[in-house]
Amino acid sequence: MPKALFCACNSWFNHSQVGSHHLARGLARKGWQVAFISDPVSPAHVLGGVTPELAARFRLWVDGGSWVEENIFTWLPTTLLAPHNKPLLRSEWVANNWHRLALPSILAKIRRAGFGEVDLLYIDSPTQAYWWKDISYTKGVYRLADAPSGFVGKHTHAAQRALQDAVKHLDALVYTAPSLRGLAESLRPDKQYLLPNGVDSRHFSVPTPCPPEYNEDNRPIVVYVGVMEEWFDFTWVDHAATQLPHYRFVLIGPEKLAKEKLVSRENVSIIGPRPFQTLPGYLQHASVGIVPFDTGKWGELIRSINPLKLYEYMTCGLPVVASRWETLEQLASPALLVDNVQGFCEAIQTAVEQKATLGALGREFALRYDWQTRVDSLLEILGVDATQ
Repeated sequence: MPKALFCACNSWFNHSQVGSHHLARGLARKGWQVAFISDPVSPAHVLGGVTPELAARFRLWVDGGSWVEENIFTWLPTTLLAPHNKPLLRSEWVANNWHRLALPSILAKIRRAGFGEVDLLYIDSPTQAYWWKDISYTKGVYRLADAPSGFVGKHTHAAQRALQDAVKHLDALVYTAPSLRGLAESLRPDKQYLLPNGVDSRHFSVPTPCPPEYNEDNRPIVVYVGVMEEWFDFTWVDHAATQLPHYRFVLIGPEKLAKEKLVSRENVSIIGPRPFQTLPGYLQHASVGIVPFDTGKWGELIRSINPLKLYEYMTCGLPVVASRWETLEQLASPALLVDNVQGFCEAIQTAVEQKATLGALGREFALRYDWQTRVDSLLEILGVDATQ
């Protein structure tokens, strides 16, 4: 049975299931054993407050890891010092040695789980870029899902150098959006490949009951699922909720900043994160899915995003209204792309009115991007037999 080690930014149980989660699942469904190791936690994380997500991450460390789903082992290390864009923590020394301060030893843990030698080493995090030095692997790949410079908290000179070093020693670099090509070529002039995001069509296509939060509400539901950080355009949502009082806006994801930024309104529901397993119900019973990102202030970060939520919305038959940026234009999907808040409001109304037509077009578009085909493409890029 072939084995893969995934060294990823997000923990396995993170409410935001990103490309690395889906690629790991895809390999597991093909009969691979996968170890999924996420970025560490440290005592310093507690200083920002113990959120439910942070508590879950610490529990995963305390439990010593677990086998989940199909042939997937997951664990999260804890270290005394974790890299961050803060004094001391942004140093070369911390970037190169944090894993040596982990308790217990990360490498020993991986070996005991049976992953001391692997057929595939997969990295998506500069924090874990050191793995190519410490483990025996047949093929190695780095996946570039975003522009690292857009993440102020994690992007440091030390992290950039670790990324550059790792990419040179691995067999390939894959990136998720055409706008990342220039960066990919600068990191690895040869053997860099476009591998776009996709959708777990099997998960989102199965009819699911209406969630309790939607019961007895006959208004069109405008839904957003995902992270709501500074690049989320809260102004647009607030304005749309004011202009469209007979529409209900449901925001699913980490709610702290949303509750600070949005005016409390009867037709706006900020319901917090929901488990990935339950998301199809929230999408299938909504009227339109939105992606309102602030491209004016956060253009450098947003221009390289190939949003998973667009494919997930469309697989559920939802028409999509999104801010306009380069990657979405290049996709040429049925999404309604807008440039300003008035266009956002108008497009939401159009999407609801034309839901049947736009929903069918979107579903047809999204089903061409199933994650299982992405897994096969990745194995083909690396010269690995996809049937093993």
